[in-house]
Amino acid sequence: MIQRAFLSEIVAVVQLFDDVILLDTRHDPVGGYSPVFVDCSASLGAPKLADSSVCKTYLEAFRDMIRIIREETGDGRVVVLDSVCEGLCLTTIFGMFLQYPYVYYTNDSSNCLAGVDLFLVELGSTVDRDYVKDFDDVTNYDVTAKVFTSFSVPVALCSDEDQLRKIPFYLRHRTVNLNSVAM
Repeated sequence: MIQRAFLSEIVAVVQLFDDVILLDTRHDPVGGYSPVFVDCSASLGAPKLADSSVCKTYLEAFRDMIRIIREETGDGRVVVLDSVCEGLCLTTIFGMFLQYPYVYYTNDSSNCLAGVDLFLVELGSTVDRDYVKDFDDVTNYDVTAKVFTSFSVPVALCSDEDQLRKIPFYLRHRTVNLNSVAM
Protein backbone atom coordinates (compact mmCIF):
# COMPACT_ATOMS: atom_id res chain seq x y z
CA MET A 1 0.00 0.00 0.00
CA ILE A 2 1.35 3.40 -0.96
CA GLN A 3 1.25 5.90 1.84
CA ARG A 4 0.57 9.48 0.84
CA ALA A 5 1.32 12.58 2.80
CA PHE A 6 -0.01 16.04 2.27
CA LEU A 7 2.52 18.73 1.54
CA SER A 8 1.48 20.52 4.74
CA GLU A 9 2.52 17.41 6.70
CA ILE A 10 5.97 17.30 5.10
CA VAL A 11 6.95 20.92 4.57
CA ALA A 12 6.97 23.39 7.42
CA VAL A 13 6.59 27.07 6.57
CA VAL A 14 8.71 28.90 9.10
CA GLN A 15 8.63 32.66 9.56
CA LEU A 16 11.61 34.48 11.05
CA PHE A 17 10.58 38.13 11.26
CA ASP A 18 10.27 39.23 7.59
CA ASP A 19 11.85 36.08 6.13
CA VAL A 20 10.41 32.65 5.34
CA ILE A 21 12.04 29.21 5.35
CA LEU A 22 10.55 26.04 3.86
CA LEU A 23 11.74 23.06 5.89
CA ASP A 24 11.43 19.37 5.04
CA THR A 25 10.28 17.88 8.34
CA ARG A 26 11.23 14.34 7.32
CA HIS A 27 14.89 15.23 7.78
CA ASP A 28 16.53 15.74 11.19
CA PRO A 29 18.53 18.99 10.85
CA VAL A 30 19.92 18.68 14.39
CA GLY A 31 21.28 15.14 14.48
CA GLY A 32 24.97 15.08 13.61
CA TYR A 33 25.05 18.74 12.58
CA SER A 34 28.01 20.54 14.12
CA PRO A 35 28.88 23.73 12.25
CA VAL A 36 31.98 25.83 12.80
CA PHE A 37 30.86 29.18 14.20
CA VAL A 38 32.82 32.14 12.84
CA ASP A 39 32.65 35.33 14.90
CA CYS A 40 32.83 38.25 12.49
CA SER A 41 31.68 40.98 14.88
CA ALA A 42 32.81 44.42 13.69
CA SER A 43 34.52 45.12 17.02
CA LEU A 44 37.02 42.30 16.38
CA GLY A 45 38.67 43.74 13.30
CA ALA A 46 39.16 40.23 11.85
CA PRO A 47 37.06 37.06 11.97
CA LYS A 48 37.87 34.37 14.53
CA LEU A 49 36.34 31.15 15.74
CA ALA A 50 33.43 31.94 18.07
CA ASP A 51 33.63 31.24 21.78
CA SER A 52 32.18 27.96 22.99
CA SER A 53 29.41 29.86 24.83
CA VAL A 54 28.19 31.29 21.50
CA CYS A 55 28.22 27.82 19.92
CA LYS A 56 26.29 26.35 22.85
CA THR A 57 23.71 29.16 22.85
CA TYR A 58 22.98 28.81 19.14
CA LEU A 59 22.90 25.01 19.10
CA GLU A 60 20.44 25.02 22.02
CA ALA A 61 18.28 27.70 20.35
CA PHE A 62 18.33 25.72 17.08
CA ARG A 63 17.22 22.55 18.87
CA ASP A 64 14.38 24.55 20.48
CA MET A 65 13.32 25.92 17.09
CA ILE A 66 13.25 22.45 15.54
CA ARG A 67 11.22 21.13 18.49
CA ILE A 68 8.69 23.98 18.10
CA ILE A 69 8.49 23.41 14.34
CA ARG A 70 7.81 19.70 14.84
CA GLU A 71 5.11 20.41 17.44
CA GLU A 72 3.32 23.00 15.31
CA THR A 73 3.64 21.51 11.81
CA GLY A 74 0.95 19.41 10.19
CA ASP A 75 -2.09 21.57 9.78
CA GLY A 76 -0.74 24.03 7.23
CA ARG A 77 -0.05 26.77 9.74
CA VAL A 78 2.95 29.06 9.43
CA VAL A 79 5.31 28.49 12.35
CA VAL A 80 6.44 31.88 13.66
CA LEU A 81 9.76 31.82 15.52
CA ASP A 82 10.22 35.54 16.16
CA SER A 83 10.16 35.22 19.96
CA VAL A 84 12.64 32.33 19.96
CA CYS A 85 15.02 34.29 17.70
CA GLU A 86 14.81 37.53 19.64
CA GLY A 87 18.35 38.76 20.30
CA LEU A 88 19.97 36.14 18.09
CA CYS A 89 21.90 36.82 14.88
CA LEU A 90 19.59 35.87 11.99
CA THR A 91 22.57 35.27 9.69
CA THR A 92 23.66 32.51 12.04
CA ILE A 93 20.16 31.04 12.30
CA PHE A 94 19.73 30.98 8.51
CA GLY A 95 23.16 29.38 8.09
CA MET A 96 22.10 26.66 10.50
CA PHE A 97 18.77 26.04 8.77
CA LEU A 98 20.65 25.79 5.46
CA GLN A 99 23.11 23.37 7.14
CA TYR A 100 26.22 25.34 6.20
CA PRO A 101 29.38 23.76 7.63
CA TYR A 102 30.58 27.27 8.55
CA VAL A 103 28.12 29.82 9.93
CA TYR A 104 28.81 33.48 10.59
CA TYR A 105 27.95 35.12 13.89
CA THR A 106 28.07 38.76 14.87
CA ASN A 107 27.10 40.41 18.13
CA ASP A 108 26.31 43.74 16.48
CA SER A 109 24.64 44.95 13.29
CA SER A 110 27.80 45.04 11.19
CA ASN A 111 30.73 42.72 10.57
CA CYS A 112 34.48 42.69 9.95
CA LEU A 113 34.47 40.75 6.66
CA ALA A 114 35.25 43.74 4.40
CA GLY A 115 38.60 43.11 2.73
CA VAL A 116 38.88 39.59 4.20
CA ASP A 117 39.93 36.81 1.82
CA LEU A 118 37.14 34.26 1.60
CA PHE A 119 37.18 30.78 0.12
CA LEU A 120 33.90 30.30 -1.78
CA VAL A 121 32.39 26.83 -1.97
CA GLU A 122 29.58 26.35 -4.49
CA LEU A 123 27.41 23.24 -4.51
CA GLY A 124 25.66 22.33 -7.69
CA SER A 125 24.94 19.63 -10.15
CA THR A 126 25.67 18.75 -13.74
CA VAL A 127 24.07 16.30 -16.12
CA ASP A 128 26.29 13.98 -18.09
CA ARG A 129 25.67 14.28 -21.86
CA ASP A 130 25.63 10.48 -22.10
CA TYR A 131 22.69 10.44 -19.70
CA VAL A 132 20.58 12.67 -21.95
CA LYS A 133 21.71 11.21 -25.30
CA ASP A 134 18.51 9.16 -25.56
CA PHE A 135 16.31 12.26 -25.36
CA ASP A 136 14.82 13.46 -28.63
CA ASP A 137 16.45 16.87 -28.69
CA VAL A 138 19.79 16.76 -26.86
CA THR A 139 21.02 19.90 -28.57
CA ASN A 140 18.61 22.06 -26.57
CA TYR A 141 19.26 20.31 -23.27
CA ASP A 142 21.38 22.49 -20.98
CA VAL A 143 24.06 20.38 -19.31
CA THR A 144 25.99 23.22 -17.71
CA ALA A 145 26.53 23.21 -13.97
CA LYS A 146 23.70 24.59 -11.84
CA VAL A 147 24.77 26.10 -8.53
CA PHE A 148 22.06 25.66 -5.93
CA THR A 149 23.84 26.89 -2.82
CA SER A 150 27.16 28.33 -1.73
CA PHE A 151 28.96 29.36 1.42
CA SER A 152 32.26 30.99 2.25
CA VAL A 153 35.03 30.47 4.78
CA PRO A 154 37.57 33.10 5.84
CA VAL A 155 40.87 31.81 4.46
CA ALA A 156 42.73 32.94 7.60
CA LEU A 157 40.68 30.55 9.77
CA CYS A 158 41.80 27.48 7.88
CA SER A 159 45.07 25.98 9.08
CA ASP A 160 46.42 25.41 5.58
CA GLU A 161 45.42 25.45 1.94
CA ASP A 162 45.03 21.67 1.91
CA GLN A 163 42.13 22.04 4.35
CA LEU A 164 40.42 24.48 1.95
CA ARG A 165 40.91 22.15 -1.00
CA LYS A 166 39.36 19.26 0.96
CA ILE A 167 36.04 21.09 1.50
CA PRO A 168 34.75 20.74 -2.09
CA PHE A 169 36.10 17.16 -2.27
CA TYR A 170 34.34 16.28 0.98
CA LEU A 171 31.07 17.79 -0.23
CA ARG A 172 31.36 16.21 -3.66
CA HIS A 173 31.51 12.76 -2.07
CA ARG A 174 28.51 13.21 0.21
CA THR A 175 24.84 13.13 -0.40
CA VAL A 176 23.64 16.70 -0.09
CA ASN A 177 20.15 16.98 1.34
CA LEU A 178 18.67 20.43 0.90
CA ASN A 179 16.19 20.11 3.70
CA SER A 180 15.37 23.81 3.81
CA VAL A 181 15.07 26.75 1.47
CA ALA A 182 15.29 30.34 2.62
CA MET A 183 13.25 32.97 0.76
